Amino acid sequence: MKFSNLKLFRYKAPFHQPVETVKVQMAEREVLVISLDVDGTSCYAESNAFAAPWYHYETIDSTASAVRAIFAALQDKTFTDYTELGHALYRFKETPHAIALFDYIGWQYFHGCPPVTVPLGYTVHSAIPDHMSNRVKVKWTTDIVTTVSSIRRSYPDIKICIDANGSLTEADMPVIEDCLLYGIDYIEEPFSDIALYQRYSHLPLAIDESADSIETILKYTAVGVDIIIAKYSRLGGGYPVMMLKEAMPDKTIIIGGMYEFGLSKYFTAALAEQMGTIPDITPRGYYFNADYADWNEEISAGMMTMSFPAVDESRLSRIKI
Repeated sequence: MKFSNLKLFRYKAPFHQPVETVKVQMAEREVLVISLDVDGTSCYAESNAFAAPWYHYETIDSTASAVRAIFAALQDKTFTDYTELGHALYRFKETPHAIALFDYIGWQYFHGCPPVTVPLGYTVHSAIPDHMSNRVKVKWTTDIVTTVSSIRRSYPDIKICIDANGSLTEADMPVIEDCLLYGIDYIEEPFSDIALYQRYSHLPLAIDESADSIETILKYTAVGVDIIIAKYSRLGGGYPVMMLKEAMPDKTIIIGGMYEFGLSKYFTAALAEQMGTIPDITPRGYYFNADYADWNEEISAGMMTMSFPAVDESRLSRIKI
């Protein structure tokens, strides 16, 4: 496998409803998309970076710059397998969102792009949708106990997790304990202080933003964290995620999503299929009406099966190299 003919694009679409978390409010999602020719075929990958560094220090602009540099370093090299590519990309580990794009295209080449089937895992920001199944993630708000109790009444058997985006302190423990009365599967990134994870290691705590490298993940598992929300873009692609699974077979690894369009959603689903856990995967149209790719998607008994998305370049805005 050899990379050639790099092209960069932007794509933007509005959310059905503005997304609000403790860190940001968003009315639309903008992404970077790259194209690389591999053995005469154009392959695409979507970056999960945002326009501003509210979630990660990499942005759309910085990722585009890093992609140009990585392409210049790799374009004359030939890779014989996915592992060899993963090792070559490691030297650029300070820009994981950028190397994840090359990794994803390598995944497509070496693994193929068959349909994937995974359980749906919903995320709720405001109104509670009808007909949810498997698991629902609730963003932390001042009314979190009311929200959790309402979901539990409507869905007695669904798994509930709470995402706090690192915004809580020890003063919030009474509210956390009230939530736990309703049967919480795990609390995602409750604290920004690793000492609090160690102090409350008896609770079902997961790391998300803190899971930004295998080295950092090891620090958290050493203090008792057993649940890891792994996002391929933040870790540098599928290769590090698969290495994480191999290195920590006793830990629960959940593949997280990042308000993705279909192309990135497929990779999230493909990795989740390998983990055997419920990912951040929602049905087509849950966040956006528009997309730059087309695919087949079927929902049955809480499971989603999707084909590999076919990108329509005419829907993308080209960026000069």
